[in-house]
Amino acid sequence: MGNSSDEFYRLDPLTGCNNFLSFVESLSLISAQDEKMPFSILYTDLNFFYSVNNQKGHSYGDSVLRWLEIVLREESNSPTYRIGGDDFAAILTNGTHTEREESLQRLFSRLNKEGKQMEIPTPPATIALIHFNAGHTFSINDVMFHLWETIYDVKKNLERTINIYWAHDLIKASQEVEDNNGEKLKYSWDVLRFIANHAVGGIIGMGNALDTAQKNSYLDSISGLPNLRAAMMRMEKQISSKQPFSVLLMDGDELTRYNNISYAAGDDMIQKISAVLSEKLRPGDFVARWRAGDEFIAILPDTDNDGAMIVGERFCSAIREASTTWHFPTSISIGIATFPEHGSDVDTLVDIAEKALKKAKDDGKDRVVLAE
Repeated sequence: MGNSSDEFYRLDPLTGCNNFLSFVESLSLISAQDEKMPFSILYTDLNFFYSVNNQKGHSYGDSVLRWLEIVLREESNSPTYRIGGDDFAAILTNGTHTEREESLQRLFSRLNKEGKQMEIPTPPATIALIHFNAGHTFSINDVMFHLWETIYDVKKNLERTINIYWAHDLIKASQEVEDNNGEKLKYSWDVLRFIANHAVGGIIGMGNALDTAQKNSYLDSISGLPNLRAAMMRMEKQISSKQPFSVLLMDGDELTRYNNISYAAGDDMIQKISAVLSEKLRPGDFVARWRAGDEFIAILPDTDNDGAMIVGERFCSAIREASTTWHFPTSISIGIATFPEHGSDVDTLVDIAEKALKKAKDDGKDRVVLAE
C-alpha cells in the first residue's frame, strides 16, 4: 500500500479499508460504463455496536469494527469500504447473483459463530445484498438512491437479519412517484429524509477522515514528530519569509547498539531522543525526524550562528544527561547551517549542514559544528 496523500484520503484510518469517498468513486466508474455489467452491493450493519462500546469500551469496539471488515473482505473476496460508523460494504463483480447470495449466507454464519466467541449478542450484524442486472439503466445517483433506500429499510426492520433486494424494485433518482393512496409517496419522502440526514453525517465523517489523513501524511509514526515532508515545507516557508534562521541537522551516535538488541529497542531510543529534543525547544522552534534512522532536524527562526550553537550545545548536553538512565548512554552530533549566510534554498542549506554534521562525527562525535 502506498503513502500518497490521494491514497490516504481514500482509506479509513481505523480499519485500513477503503472509505466512503473511494466507495462512491468505484460505483461511479461502474455506472459510467457503456455496457452495464451485473454487480451487487453487499452491505453490513453491526446490531449492537453502541452497547459493545458502552459495556467494553471504545478500544474493544474498534477491534470489533476491524474484525467485521476482515470477515466481510474474506467472505466476499472483494475490496471493502467503511461507509459509515459501523456500516461496511463490498462491491461484488465476480460470480452470479446466486453465488453472491451463497456468499451472503456464509458471511452471516461466520459472523454469528465468531461473534459468539467475541461475546457479541446474536446476530451481531444485519446484512443485505442489492442486485443490479446487466443492461439495467442506472446512473450513480440511482445507485446511491438504491443503497440508501436499502439501508433505510434494513434499519427500519431490524428483525430481518438477511435482506436481498433487486435494483429494479427500488426508487430511482429520476423516478416520478405516483401518489396512489399516499403510502408510496410517504415512503419515498421518508427515504429522502433519511438520505439527507445521513448525508450530513457522511460529509462530517469525510472531513474528519481527511483531517486524520492530512495529519498522518506529515507525521513520523515512530517518533510522533513531524516528518521529512513537514520539515521541508517549514524550511520553504522560512525562506519565503526572507527572515534569517538556522538549521540543525542531528544524528544519534549509538543507534546500532540499540538495534542490535532489537528494532523495538531502536524505536524506543528514537522516541526517547524525540522527547528530549522537544522538551528543549524554545517557543517558535521546530524539530522533526529527518529521513530514517536516528536523524533529526531543528529549524530555529530568527537565530544566528551564535544562537544556534547555544541551542545545539543544549541539545547535546540534554541527550548526554538523559541517556545515563537508558540501556546504553548515548549522544548526538550536530551540524549547523544558517540562512541566508550558508545558502538561499533548502537543498543548499541541507547539503552544507550535512557536511558540518560529518565533521562533527569525524572529530569525535557528541559535539556541535558550525558550517564554514
